[in-house]
Amino acid sequence: MIFLYITILAILLSLLLKRTVWNPLNTDFKWFYLVFVPFALELFVVLRDPGNFAGYITSVAYLTLAVFCVMNWKIPGFPFVTIGTFSNSLAVIINAGKMPVSQRTMALAGLSPNLIDAKHIFMSSKTLLPFLGDIIPINFLNLHYACSVGDLFVYTGLFLMIYLNAPHKKRKSERV
Repeated sequence: MIFLYITILAILLSLLLKRTVWNPLNTDFKWFYLVFVPFALELFVVLRDPGNFAGYITSVAYLTLAVFCVMNWKIPGFPFVTIGTFSNSLAVIINAGKMPVSQRTMALAGLSPNLIDAKHIFMSSKTLLPFLGDIIPINFLNLHYACSVGDLFVYTGLFLMIYLNAPHKKRKSERV
């Protein structure tokens, strides 16, 4: 849901500042098909809960997304997406393939601890690099969410990618 809010905000700002709406099909993405692999793997983990394999599948999803990000580093906004993806990937991979989430953060975000899914694990004294986990509560516009510093980089990059890749509208005098 937060991706939708960010996308709408970037589009509205583009229109307000007289830019055309960004068309991702006109962006020179490299290895674009890779972007669908992590989402399919994550969906599989959430819907099917493959038990002990969830961590491996989630790690492969994050690594695939990291490769896609590196391949598209030069697209405006993508360096932020890449930094966020690598931060999240590191947190997931070193914590047995699951993103650590703070129970306190979940409570502050208005989330029930019963909502934890196969992709997440509660933080404990054994959590490695807990500051990279989901430690930031979001409780805004009916959006209840726990996010990481890496997520904030990804959201910033998504916003910048949409806004910076939306060209300025040509004036009537330039169209002739």
